[in-house]
Amino acid sequence: MMEFNLNPLSLDDAIDIVKKKDQALALRMDAVLTIVNKFETEYFPLFEEILKDQDESEDIRSCVALALGKISGEIPFQILKSCAKDSNTTVRNYVIQALGMTYQEAAAPLLIQALEDSSNTVFASATEALNMLGSKATPYLIELLSTGADDARCIAAWQLGEMQEQDSIPALLENIKRGSSVSVIALCIWALGEIGLGTDEVLQILSEARKEPEPDVRLRAETAIKKIASHQN
Repeated sequence: MMEFNLNPLSLDDAIDIVKKKDQALALRMDAVLTIVNKFETEYFPLFEEILKDQDESEDIRSCVALALGKISGEIPFQILKSCAKDSNTTVRNYVIQALGMTYQEAAAPLLIQALEDSSNTVFASATEALNMLGSKATPYLIELLSTGADDARCIAAWQLGEMQEQDSIPALLENIKRGSSVSVIALCIWALGEIGLGTDEVLQILSEARKEPEPDVRLRAETAIKKIASHQN
């Protein structure tokens, strides 16, 4: 992730520097941070203008995206939302990261859409950003288990297991029972182990999975049963 370096600029100087494209890149980035550290709502239009300027440096636009994420809240979210599908991959990547930093539940659908991005970097950033949202992303991750492509469903199962979301158990079980891909089944089983709730149905499904021909599925099931036992003892 891009990092900022604080430079002792006055706020007026920082605003002036950010507006001038002929200034050195590092200086303009420091100017962005100076504005963030003394931020007032009156500066939102300036940041929005820079972020949406396709002729602006991708580094400056990315810097502003992260600055908006750091400020967080509804207004930064709305500005970032408008650039979630920016044509510049670098900018789009930082916008996705910043959306997670806003902690807005409404960011979750945008991040899930970004899991389908052609860029692996954007995909990875969307995964990380969903993790930042935590439980706010839970309903969308559960839906993703039913509607997403295999890679996205794997991410959903992993995230729900990490968060130990008990509400996701029916969707995890459904993916196992309906004969999903091996990778999806294995991660759904892993998630059940992390959640650690040993209902009769969960234990029955895991016991059946121990007999599957796929080694990864069998191993995950064995491990999940042991984890559930440790949770209950």
